[in-house]
Amino acid sequence: MKSSAKFSLPFVFALSLHLAILAMFAISFFSEPEVVTQKPLPEIIQASILDDAKILKEVDRLKAKEKNKQLSQKRQQQELEKKRKQEQDLLKNARKKRLKEEKKAQELKNKRQQQIIKDKKLALIKKQKSDEAARKAKIKQQKEAIAEKKRLDAKKIEDKKRELERQAKIKRKQDLLAKQKAEEAEQAALLKQNEAAAKAKIEQDKNATISATAAIQQKVNNRWIKPQTSRKGLSCTIRVKLLPSGDVMNVGVIRSSGDGVFDRSAENAVRKASPLPVPKDRSLFSSHFRSFTFEFKPE
Repeated sequence: MKSSAKFSLPFVFALSLHLAILAMFAISFFSEPEVVTQKPLPEIIQASILDDAKILKEVDRLKAKEKNKQLSQKRQQQELEKKRKQEQDLLKNARKKRLKEEKKAQELKNKRQQQIIKDKKLALIKKQKSDEAARKAKIKQQKEAIAEKKRLDAKKIEDKKRELERQAKIKRKQDLLAKQKAEEAEQAALLKQNEAAAKAKIEQDKNATISATAAIQQKVNNRWIKPQTSRKGLSCTIRVKLLPSGDVMNVGVIRSSGDGVFDRSAENAVRKASPLPVPKDRSLFSSHFRSFTFEFKPE
C-alpha cells in the first residue's frame, strides 16, 4: 500500500501532461490550417510512455508480490490448519487409546470378578456333588444289601425251580425219544410202502408207455398209404405234439428217409390217425406223449 501511494503522484502528473498535450493538439488543429512540428514534444511523450511502462511494471510487480504474499499467507494458514488437525488427530487418538485402555482394564477387572464368582460357584457345586455322592453311596450300599438278600432268596427259589425243570426236561426228553422212535418206525414203514408204490407206478407207467406207443404206431401204420414210388425198407423219425385228448397239434419229420414222398406219406398217416390212443394218466401224458418222437417203419 505504501509503494502504491509513493507512485501515485508521478502517475497523476503524467496523466495531466497527456491531457495538456491533447488539448494543445486540439487548439492547434482548429486555429491553424498547417501543422506545426515541435521537436521537444516527442521526448516528453516518450518519457511519459516510459514512465507509464515503469509504473505499470511496478504495479504488476506489486500485484505479483501481493499475490505471492497472499499465497504465502494461505500456505501458512494451510500449514497451521494441517498442524492443528494433526494435533487434534493425535489428541483424538490419545483419547481413544486411553478410553480403550480404561475399557480393557475394566474388562479385566470384570473378568477377575466373574472368575472369582465362578470359582465360588464351582466350589459350592463341587461340595454339593461331594455331599450328594456320599448320600448316594450310602443309599446304594443300603440298596445293595437289600438286593443281596433278595438275590439269595431268589437264588434259592431259582435253584428249586431249575431242579424241577431239569426233572421235567428229562421226562420230556424221554417222552420225545420214545415218540421219535415210534415216528421213525412209522416213517420207515411209510417209506417202504412209498418205494413199493413208486416201483409199481414206474412199472405201470412203463407198460402203459410201451402199450400206448405200440398202439400209436399200429394206428398210424393202418392209416398209412404206401406211395407207389417208395422202395422197400424206408424209415424216418417223426416228432408229434398232442393235446391231452390225443388230437394231433403238429407233426414233422426230424430224420428224413431220403425220400420226400415217403416222409410226407408218414406225416399224413399221423394226421389221419388223430386222435391217437394216449394214456389217461395226465402226468404220464405230460412226461411222455405231449411231445414225443417215434420211428416210422411200416415194413
